[in-house]
Amino acid sequence: MRKTLLLFSFMLLIYGLQAQSILNDKAFYDTLKTHKIYGRIGFGLNVNDDDEHKVFLLQDASISKATSRHLFELSNSLYFNSNGTDQASNRFMLFARAALNRHKIVNNKIQSEANFFPEINTTIAYDEGRGLNYRFNGGGGITYSLHNNKWMRLKIGTGLQYEKESWRIFEREFLPALDTLSQSSKDKLQSAFGINEKGNINKDNVRWNNYVQMVYILGEKFNMTILGMVQVPLAVPYDNVYNVPYFPVDNKKYPRFTLEVSANFTITRHFSFNAKYFIQHDEGQISPLANEQITNFTNGLVYKF
Repeated sequence: MRKTLLLFSFMLLIYGLQAQSILNDKAFYDTLKTHKIYGRIGFGLNVNDDDEHKVFLLQDASISKATSRHLFELSNSLYFNSNGTDQASNRFMLFARAALNRHKIVNNKIQSEANFFPEINTTIAYDEGRGLNYRFNGGGGITYSLHNNKWMRLKIGTGLQYEKESWRIFEREFLPALDTLSQSSKDKLQSAFGINEKGNINKDNVRWNNYVQMVYILGEKFNMTILGMVQVPLAVPYDNVYNVPYFPVDNKKYPRFTLEVSANFTITRHFSFNAKYFIQHDEGQISPLANEQITNFTNGLVYKF
């Protein structure tokens, strides 16, 4: 039984399952039906009991539902490794979005689609390797559907998002040393650098969020999405913080740039092959653990329902 489980898990990990967002599928846009739940999921699991109990899990899922006027989406991604030497790669993301008054559906047929419609969204993220304890984004804006024909959809959006973050400043093995400091030393860390007793810097801001998205379809099998995003902070992120070599503070309003390109090839009614490339440039974080650039490439099978 154990060998069977490991073989099945190994097969899943070879495929590197990764699900793209439902709203990035043109066929889904074009065939909306009310009160029907659509979803996609991909995951891999490995359990190892050789020397010590170790678990490896990667998972992506998304689910969407349309009403006669609105479209709702919930998606998440997770990478978890219980191995102590590899836990720096652990990360999690949860995303929710509502597109309001974007269409009119009568008798499960799209009668019309709005050129302008509001969107509200929220995101929760965690990234152990970059020292990001959490990032919460919440806000909304206006989306403009620029172009829509049988092979392409193009839209742009702009709006405001509130952002609250907690960054870990030190490696975890150093954190117990913080408890040995006197209370006056802890207070100085808080007043000079904004570092609290847990070794974190918490900050919030408002960002001007702008994006452009193209969804392209070729025939009945191939679907491609390109998403570009620029998020500009409206306030200086680390105002009134001392600048020292270990914690260099550059008080500029660095925008966050994101590019995601995904391609999806339909195999059967329920299975498709997906490849996705993601790159993000996020400059100006005070944590020495935070890399300015993140890149990720994934590919594998996706189950849809």
